[in-house]
Amino acid sequence: MAAFSPWKNLFEFIFLFCRRSVPTVVFGRCGSVALAWVVRAGSILGMISAAPPTTNQESSSNQVFEVVTPGRLHFGMLSFGQPFGRSFGGLGAMIAGCGVRVRMRRASQYSAVSHVGERAIGVARRCAAAWGLDEHSCCAIETLEIPRQHIGLGTGTQLELAVAAGMQRLYVEGPNGSEQTYSAKDAAALAQAAGRGLRSSVGVYGFGTGGMILEAGKLQGEVIAPLVSRVALPEAWRVVVFIQREAEGLHGDAERTAFAGLEMVPLDLTAELTRLAVMEILPAALAARFTDFAAALTAYGKLAGKPFERASARLPFAATTADLFEWLDQQGIQGYAQSSWGPAVVAVCESALAANAVVTAAEAAGLSTRHELIVAEFDNRGSVLREVSDESSSA
Repeated sequence: MAAFSPWKNLFEFIFLFCRRSVPTVVFGRCGSVALAWVVRAGSILGMISAAPPTTNQESSSNQVFEVVTPGRLHFGMLSFGQPFGRSFGGLGAMIAGCGVRVRMRRASQYSAVSHVGERAIGVARRCAAAWGLDEHSCCAIETLEIPRQHIGLGTGTQLELAVAAGMQRLYVEGPNGSEQTYSAKDAAALAQAAGRGLRSSVGVYGFGTGGMILEAGKLQGEVIAPLVSRVALPEAWRVVVFIQREAEGLHGDAERTAFAGLEMVPLDLTAELTRLAVMEILPAALAARFTDFAAALTAYGKLAGKPFERASARLPFAATTADLFEWLDQQGIQGYAQSSWGPAVVAVCESALAANAVVTAAEAAGLSTRHELIVAEFDNRGSVLREVSDESSSA
């Protein structure tokens, strides 16, 4: 995987912002400057090549490839609804053990084993069309692990990118070797083929690189939002994920309707979210200053949720989530936030010991009757594709 410089991208972003935007400047108590996201910055990643792919002649029909992805947390969007500049954008992070695992092989016709099989086949077909593959370029897909969908872990994006990665390795020229990882640019190209990244691109870049992701949002006509920064999170840190049982966040037509009814995000709110991300959260993560990181993340999550308050209040799990936030405050948990529309809520912890203590307290308070409780590490690697033995796959 190519080396990644978070500070280089941040400086490029701020330079482009100042040169090509009409900024709103908001000064905090300590003289910090926040730039509103009225951005017309070009993509820091550069153009994704549209050149037709080369057919992979090396992959044989009996080769089986397995793709393992992390799970995605999304802490909130930066902007939407403004008549100019970028829309969406946002901050998120990837976690281990909450992602997707699929196995794929060449086949004479499409087939899939799992309850998401139809969706997986649809992705494979879109990729085949995007890459100009012939009608015989089919695959068999076996989904071995997948979290419950629509709970705030970005499962749909990870599934679709995993299938796209498998199709690419089966039929498009790929690197030699039995294991493959992905850069941010690789992930963006896969997302373009699969048709992902309509709003958020946090999960797209996280699929490739892991870590904490800050993306800029999209200008009209852009396919994938540009990546601003990717930062590795300290290995010792943990998250406790609270997932309300049998609850689902908004998705599909209901989500599109909700976004259509939301008011635009005020520029000063976007400015403060940007300041928190660029000047507090990311630097604290780089320096492993947990207390600063946790406090800023909580502030970011609460502020990012304000534009969604009316829509979120109508969700059936809203009251339970509010009770959970109150309990986290009472326990003195420094850092927490809801992921996407929920119901997933995460508490960040400085160590595995601290995370286990949170779980013990939650169980003692009876929260485990309403919530699944998961302790997870942050994932700083991203997705991995490996060749596995033919006998280990039942697809």
